[in-house]
Amino acid sequence: MTQSTAAHHHTAGNRPTDGIVTPEAVVLDLETAGFASRLVAALIDLMIVLLGLFVISLIVLLTLGSAGESTVITVMAFVVFCALFGYPIVFETMMRGRTPGKAALRLRAVTVDGAPLTLRETTLRAMGGIVDKLLPPGGITGVLFVLGTPRHQRVGDLIAGTIVIRDPQQYRPAPALWFSPPPGLEPYSDLIDPSAITTEQYTVIRSFLTRVGTLAPNVRVALAADLADRLGRTIRFPRHESVPPEAYLLCVIAKYQRSVGPATVRW
Repeated sequence: MTQSTAAHHHTAGNRPTDGIVTPEAVVLDLETAGFASRLVAALIDLMIVLLGLFVISLIVLLTLGSAGESTVITVMAFVVFCALFGYPIVFETMMRGRTPGKAALRLRAVTVDGAPLTLRETTLRAMGGIVDKLLPPGGITGVLFVLGTPRHQRVGDLIAGTIVIRDPQQYRPAPALWFSPPPGLEPYSDLIDPSAITTEQYTVIRSFLTRVGTLAPNVRVALAADLADRLGRTIRFPRHESVPPEAYLLCVIAKYQRSVGPATVRW
């Protein structure tokens, strides 16, 4: 197995790949979704919500129609709120940043550093969606923000610290590239359980490791430390102080590749 420290940068056509920007302003290759694809995904989700509301409305009218108009209105107001607010929270939490609409367009919401969404981010995105869609009605606020921000972020994205990317799992494979632990750290690498690592995180780490030779030394050290810290929290195996951050990343990714193979990242 070989360890790569050569520069590597891959884009397809002229697609923007400025979706993930580290705190050190280093761009890593995840393509942000544009306005058109986000709009189509949102329309698909809206149709699903409206269809669901139609079915539920019929059920409410059939079961509570005799209870009085005020009761029906109260129940339906609650149902509408749950549908508009709960739909994105439930699906983005359960489907790791996707709704049915996003899945159909091969999109996924992630944090600005490429990590999967938690319940906190999905809730904040949904809260921001109220501003995006309803203030004023018609979604004009969300449209203006998506068109006017460099990474196509609506208000909900800005509040939650998220972006929407084209799902790396749907891109064509990058060439297989094996990483190996630094000499002497093989036993340390064997202790790591990489099962919690997502494809998005692997994409970011792989991108860093294949281009470390092109980074300024201070940026390389700072970025390696930041990525190692985030990765350690994900896999619940913090870096030992005797292991340099870059070596730690190699140990984790090497173990990940031995578990699932080198070509799981898509570009």
